Amino acid sequence: DENDDDLVYDVLYRREGETAWTTLRKATPDSILVWDTTTVPNGTYFVKVVASDAPSNPLGTALTGELDSSAFEIDNTPPAITVSNVRVDRGRTILTFDVKDDHSPIQRVEFSQDGQRWRGVFPVDGIADSREEHYELAIDGELGERGVTLRASDSMNNVTTTHVEAPRR
Repeated sequence: DENDDDLVYDVLYRREGETAWTTLRKATPDSILVWDTTTVPNGTYFVKVVASDAPSNPLGTALTGELDSSAFEIDNTPPAITVSNVRVDRGRTILTFDVKDDHSPIQRVEFSQDGQRWRGVFPVDGIADSREEHYELAIDGELGERGVTLRASDSMNNVTTTHVEAPRR
C-alpha cells in the first residue's frame, strides 16, 4: 500500500467453467497463504485476491483492489500402473506395463528388487512426457521370492507403487 495502510485480503477461487467464486479466506491480514489443494477436485483453477485498506481507514472510505491469477492445474491423483505381462526369456525377466495419469504427464518410473535402491526405467518411446506411457523392463535373471516393486510419479509429484510377483511356472 502506497501510504502504508494495514491491509486485509479476501482470497477466492473458482474452477474453470464455473462462474461463481468460492471464498477460501476472508479478511486475512496474512500476505502469504498456504492452500491445501487436496480439498478440491482435480482441474484447472483461478484465484482472486481482493485487498482492502479498511483496517486503517474510517468506514466507507476504504479502498480495494483485486487481481486474478492465471490458470493453474491442481492434480492430487497418482498415476495408475497396469502390468500386462511378466515372462522369463533367455535368462531375463521381461515386465510389460503401462503407466497412465488422467491429468498430468508421467514424470518418472522406477523399480526396486528386494528392497534395494530405486533404478529408473524409460518408456519404450525413450522419454516420459505424456499422460500414457508404455514400458518393457528387462531384468537380468529371474525375479526372487519378493518380486519387484514399480513406482511411478506424475509431473505434479503424485506417486503410486505396485508389486509384481515372479511369474508362475
